[in-house]
Amino acid sequence: MAFPGPAGDYKQSRLALDDLIVHPEATYFVRNRGLSMEPTFHQGDVLIVDRAIVPLDGRAVVVIYHEKFYVRRILTTENQVILKADNPTFVDIVAGPGEIEVWGVVTYAIHKVR
Repeated sequence: MAFPGPAGDYKQSRLALDDLIVHPEATYFVRNRGLSMEPTFHQGDVLIVDRAIVPLDGRAVVVIYHEKFYVRRILTTENQVILKADNPTFVDIVAGPGEIEVWGVVTYAIHKVR
């Protein structure tokens, strides 16, 4: 008679980055290059960005503003869009609704442990 090993109860499925992606056709990876979102996102982090998610207020988003890419938290009102950095040393970007182009919502950040 054989008995199951004690580790049999602890089997886990294999982890894969694909499991973090809900909309594969609308998802891309980008490397964070700035300090504006510290301490949430670090310089060099790989951000997983989903273009299919609605950019609700408070979500971290990738946007184009004045032909430059930014990662910020988005807040919208009727007349303006406010892009807030998590790092308090950065000023808010205030724009009209047609002045920014949202390129997606950040869903995950992968960073190297220092």
